Amino acid sequence: MFDSNAIFTPRSARSALRDVRPVAERIRRVYRSIERRRHGRGQPIQPDGPVERRYFALVAELNRLLERLSGMGVLVQDFEHGLVDFPARRAGRPVFLCWQVGEESLDYWHPASAVHPCMAGNAGRRPVDDDGPWEPGDEGVWLADSDALA
Repeated sequence: MFDSNAIFTPRSARSALRDVRPVAERIRRVYRSIERRRHGRGQPIQPDGPVERRYFALVAELNRLLERLSGMGVLVQDFEHGLVDFPARRAGRPVFLCWQVGEESLDYWHPASAVHPCMAGNAGRRPVDDDGPWEPGDEGVWLADSDALA
């Protein structure tokens, strides 16, 4: 279940990233594997057609990984790119600190909006200013171990 009370600051999101990164990387790998199986023979899976048993195991694993990040208060925005958002508040307004697989650190934020700026060529991403008007919340809820990846 999603922890809707989690509010991160740049510092707490970067700290949580130690645990979020391996889960997001795994989500990306599992999702790509699912997509290969869905379109592997050049034809999408048919509603009444045969499906590899491994496909269902991968879907179950993807759901488990998504639940893990959701329980930390982190939103997964894009499986293919491993894009995640950390809810935050800046100057009294809801915003998201954003990170995606392949980025060294969490360095960007964007306003909460209907269209995710990372999906629109990153045009709306803004550099994080650590001293900006960030409002602390409960500093997120993340687990300090990676036992869900075992």
